[in-house]
Amino acid sequence: MTEEELTGVLIDRWRSDFAEHAARRIVEAEAVGVLYRIATGAFDNLPKPERHKVCFRAAYVLERVCFTAPERFLPYAEDFCRRAFPACVDPSARRHFGKIMVGLLPWVHPGQDVLERIAETAAEWAVEPGAKVAVRVWAMEVLKGCRSRVEWVDETWEDLVEAQATGATPGIVTRLRKSWRCR
Repeated sequence: MTEEELTGVLIDRWRSDFAEHAARRIVEAEAVGVLYRIATGAFDNLPKPERHKVCFRAAYVLERVCFTAPERFLPYAEDFCRRAFPACVDPSARRHFGKIMVGLLPWVHPGQDVLERIAETAAEWAVEPGAKVAVRVWAMEVLKGCRSRVEWVDETWEDLVEAQATGATPGIVTRLRKSWRCR
Protein backbone atom coordinates (compact mmCIF):
# COMPACT_ATOMS: atom_id res chain seq x y z
CA MET A 1 0.00 0.00 0.00
CA THR A 2 1.51 3.32 -1.05
CA GLU A 3 1.35 6.54 0.95
CA GLU A 4 -1.17 7.91 -1.53
CA GLU A 5 -3.39 4.81 -1.23
CA LEU A 6 -3.20 4.86 2.55
CA THR A 7 -3.98 8.57 2.67
CA GLY A 8 -7.07 7.76 0.59
CA VAL A 9 -8.12 5.14 3.16
CA LEU A 10 -7.67 7.69 5.95
CA ILE A 11 -9.67 10.39 4.14
CA ASP A 12 -12.40 7.96 3.11
CA ARG A 13 -15.88 8.03 4.58
CA TRP A 14 -16.11 7.37 8.32
CA ARG A 15 -17.55 4.06 9.47
CA SER A 16 -18.20 2.76 12.97
CA ASP A 17 -15.35 0.24 12.83
CA PHE A 18 -12.99 2.58 10.99
CA ALA A 19 -9.87 2.07 13.11
CA GLU A 20 -10.23 -1.69 13.41
CA HIS A 21 -10.94 -2.09 9.70
CA ALA A 22 -8.11 0.22 8.60
CA ALA A 23 -5.62 -1.35 11.05
CA ARG A 24 -6.45 -4.84 9.78
CA ARG A 25 -6.02 -3.75 6.15
CA ILE A 26 -2.74 -2.01 6.88
CA VAL A 27 -1.29 -4.93 8.81
CA GLU A 28 -2.36 -7.39 6.09
CA ALA A 29 -0.77 -5.16 3.44
CA GLU A 30 2.40 -4.92 5.53
CA ALA A 31 2.07 -1.15 5.40
CA VAL A 32 2.61 -0.26 9.06
CA GLY A 33 5.74 1.67 8.09
CA VAL A 34 3.71 3.76 5.65
CA LEU A 35 1.08 4.40 8.33
CA TYR A 36 3.79 5.34 10.81
CA ARG A 37 5.30 7.87 8.38
CA ILE A 38 1.88 9.39 7.79
CA ALA A 39 0.97 9.50 11.50
CA THR A 40 4.25 11.14 12.45
CA GLY A 41 4.88 13.31 9.38
CA ALA A 42 3.88 16.62 7.96
CA PHE A 43 1.29 16.92 5.23
CA ASP A 44 2.20 20.10 3.45
CA ASN A 45 0.73 18.73 0.23
CA LEU A 46 -2.80 18.45 1.70
CA PRO A 47 -5.21 21.29 2.43
CA LYS A 48 -5.37 22.12 6.15
CA PRO A 49 -8.74 20.40 6.95
CA GLU A 50 -7.62 17.20 5.22
CA ARG A 51 -4.21 17.42 6.91
CA HIS A 52 -5.88 17.45 10.34
CA LYS A 53 -8.23 14.59 9.40
CA VAL A 54 -5.37 12.45 8.07
CA CYS A 55 -3.17 13.17 11.08
CA PHE A 56 -5.93 12.33 13.57
CA ARG A 57 -7.09 9.21 11.77
CA ALA A 58 -3.55 7.96 11.19
CA ALA A 59 -2.81 8.36 14.91
CA TYR A 60 -6.06 6.56 15.76
CA VAL A 61 -5.24 3.64 13.46
CA LEU A 62 -1.62 3.56 14.65
CA GLU A 63 -2.91 3.22 18.21
CA ARG A 64 -5.03 0.23 17.12
CA VAL A 65 -2.05 -1.36 15.41
CA CYS A 66 0.08 -0.82 18.50
CA PHE A 67 -2.39 -2.65 20.73
CA THR A 68 -3.71 -5.31 18.33
CA ALA A 69 -0.46 -6.16 16.52
CA PRO A 70 2.30 -4.87 18.82
CA GLU A 71 4.96 -6.89 17.02
CA ARG A 72 4.23 -4.80 13.92
CA PHE A 73 4.63 -1.56 15.87
CA LEU A 74 7.77 -2.62 17.75
CA PRO A 75 10.23 -1.62 14.98
CA TYR A 76 8.99 1.98 15.36
CA ALA A 77 8.89 2.11 19.17
CA GLU A 78 12.32 3.67 19.62
CA ASP A 79 11.67 6.41 17.06
CA PHE A 80 8.23 7.00 18.56
CA CYS A 81 9.76 7.56 22.01
CA ARG A 82 12.74 9.57 20.82
CA ARG A 83 11.20 11.74 18.11
CA ALA A 84 7.53 11.31 17.24
CA PHE A 85 5.92 11.64 20.66
CA PRO A 86 7.71 14.89 21.57
CA ALA A 87 7.15 16.30 18.07
CA CYS A 88 3.39 15.73 17.97
CA VAL A 89 1.56 19.05 17.58
CA ASP A 90 -1.91 17.99 16.46
CA PRO A 91 -4.22 18.21 19.51
CA SER A 92 -6.36 15.29 18.36
CA ALA A 93 -3.39 13.06 17.54
CA ARG A 94 -1.88 13.76 20.97
CA ARG A 95 -4.66 11.76 22.60
CA HIS A 96 -3.69 8.65 20.63
CA PHE A 97 0.04 9.26 20.96
CA GLY A 98 -0.47 9.50 24.74
CA LYS A 99 -2.27 6.16 24.78
CA ILE A 100 0.49 4.59 22.73
CA MET A 101 3.15 5.96 25.06
CA VAL A 102 1.32 4.65 28.13
CA GLY A 103 1.32 1.23 26.49
CA LEU A 104 5.01 1.45 25.57
CA LEU A 105 6.45 2.68 28.88
CA PRO A 106 6.26 -0.65 30.74
CA TRP A 107 8.21 -2.54 28.08
CA VAL A 108 10.56 -0.04 26.44
CA HIS A 109 13.65 1.26 28.12
CA PRO A 110 14.86 4.34 26.29
CA GLY A 111 17.81 6.25 27.66
CA GLN A 112 17.29 8.65 30.54
CA ASP A 113 17.50 11.66 28.21
CA VAL A 114 14.63 10.25 26.13
CA LEU A 115 12.56 9.53 29.25
CA GLU A 116 13.14 13.09 30.41
CA ARG A 117 11.93 14.43 27.05
CA ILE A 118 8.85 12.16 27.16
CA ALA A 119 8.03 13.43 30.65
CA GLU A 120 8.61 17.06 29.67
CA THR A 121 6.32 16.67 26.67
CA ALA A 122 3.60 15.00 28.73
CA ALA A 123 3.86 17.70 31.41
CA GLU A 124 3.46 20.41 28.77
CA TRP A 125 0.39 18.67 27.35
CA ALA A 126 -1.08 18.13 30.83
CA VAL A 127 -0.98 21.78 31.83
CA GLU A 128 -1.46 23.43 28.43
CA PRO A 129 -4.36 25.88 28.64
CA GLY A 130 -7.13 24.76 26.34
CA ALA A 131 -5.82 21.21 25.96
CA LYS A 132 -8.56 18.68 25.35
CA VAL A 133 -9.55 16.62 28.38
CA ALA A 134 -8.51 13.34 26.74
CA VAL A 135 -5.06 14.77 25.98
CA ARG A 136 -4.66 15.88 29.60
CA VAL A 137 -5.81 12.48 30.87
CA TRP A 138 -3.35 10.54 28.73
CA ALA A 139 -0.53 13.01 29.41
CA MET A 140 -1.04 12.46 33.14
CA GLU A 141 -1.06 8.70 32.59
CA VAL A 142 2.28 9.03 30.76
CA LEU A 143 3.62 11.04 33.68
CA LYS A 144 2.33 8.42 36.10
CA GLY A 145 4.31 5.83 34.14
CA CYS A 146 7.40 8.04 34.39
CA ARG A 147 7.18 8.64 38.15
CA SER A 148 9.52 5.84 39.19
CA ARG A 149 11.94 6.54 36.36
CA VAL A 150 12.18 10.35 36.24
CA GLU A 151 12.93 11.97 39.58
CA TRP A 152 11.39 15.38 38.92
CA VAL A 153 8.06 13.80 37.92
CA ASP A 154 7.74 12.14 41.32
CA GLU A 155 8.83 15.35 43.05
CA THR A 156 6.20 17.43 41.20
CA TRP A 157 3.44 14.80 41.06
CA GLU A 158 1.20 16.40 43.67
CA ASP A 159 1.47 19.79 41.92
CA LEU A 160 0.61 18.19 38.58
CA VAL A 161 -2.41 16.47 40.14
CA GLU A 162 -3.55 19.72 41.76
CA ALA A 163 -3.24 21.50 38.41
CA GLN A 164 -5.65 18.92 36.97
CA ALA A 165 -8.05 19.35 39.90
CA THR A 166 -8.52 23.05 39.17
CA GLY A 167 -11.79 23.29 37.24
CA ALA A 168 -11.79 19.53 36.69
CA THR A 169 -14.25 17.92 34.29
CA PRO A 170 -16.06 14.72 35.33
CA GLY A 171 -13.49 12.63 33.44
CA ILE A 172 -10.62 14.29 35.27
CA VAL A 173 -12.42 13.98 38.63
CA THR A 174 -12.77 10.23 38.09
CA ARG A 175 -9.06 9.85 37.30
CA LEU A 176 -8.14 11.97 40.29
CA ARG A 177 -10.19 9.77 42.59
CA LYS A 178 -9.32 6.38 41.09
CA SER A 179 -5.78 6.69 39.82
CA TRP A 180 -3.79 9.85 40.32
CA ARG A 181 -4.20 10.49 44.03
CA CYS A 182 -2.97 6.97 44.80
CA ARG A 183 0.71 6.17 45.09
